This record gives sequence, C-alpha cells and structure tokens, in this order.
Amino acid sequence: MADYEMRRKANIGSSSLILIFIVLCLATFGLLSLGNARGDELLSVRNAAAVKEYYRADGVGEKFVQTVDQAFKRAGTGSQEAVRQQVLAEVGDYYQEDTDSFLTDIPMNAGQALRVELAADWQTRKLEVKTWKVYIQEDYEIDQSVRVWSGTE
Repeated sequence: MADYEMRRKANIGSSSLILIFIVLCLATFGLLSLGNARGDELLSVRNAAAVKEYYRADGVGEKFVQTVDQAFKRAGTGSQEAVRQQVLAEVGDYYQEDTDSFLTDIPMNAGQALRVELAADWQTRKLEVKTWKVYIQEDYEIDQSVRVWSGTE
C-alpha cells in the first residue's frame, strides 16, 4: 500500500508542474498580447489625428479654391486684362507671377503643410488644380553622431 501511495504522489506532482508551466506560458502570451494591443492603440490614435489634420487642411484648401473661383466669377465678362486686374485686386496676395498661378501653403502638424496651387486660364476664366500635396515644411537634420559601417574598412 505504501508503494501505491508513492506512485500516486509522483503523478500528482508531475501533473501540477505541467499545469503551472501551462499557466505561466498563457500569462506570458497574455502580457505580450496586451503590449501589442497598447502599441496598436497608440498607432491608431496617431493615425486618426493625422487623418483629422489632413482633412482640416483639405477643407481650408477647398475654401481657398472657392475664394479664387468666386473672384473669377465676380470679375465679369470684360476684357482679359480687366478681369486679371479685378481678380488680382481681390486675391493678389496668393498670385505667383512667374508661374501664372495662385499658391498657398496650409500648415499642418509635425512640420507638414498642404500646398495648393491653381493655374489660371485668363481667356476662359477657369482654374485648374496644378498641385495638391502634403510636403515636409521644416528642414530636419539627420543625426550623424553614430558611426555606421559603410561596408568597407
């Protein structure tokens, strides 16, 4: 009978060790999953903020297009030079003479800006969107303090 109890104790001990190992593995995987979920949440919050900022700037860009277009419509049907003078009197601050276009940069977060450039056709009194893009407005300097192996001695 004593021999039977010894075998029984050994079986209970090994199954308990396996159960403890499984619980530790599940807890470890749970913590890793929690860390990944937190990182994914932070990334999605940053992405949502960037998208919200882009659409805010996009709305301002649409208002800019509308302002210039309304200036063209208010200019009437006079001569080409008269229309040009009247439009430039209203929105001349945005006019780029060298490219014959209207240009504005709408600031965004993280040093970015939305550039909207409209090409003016003075004969037909129409505008064409020449550029509508987000670009990095601020200059940044790359950190060169860490030596990186270039593949040669």
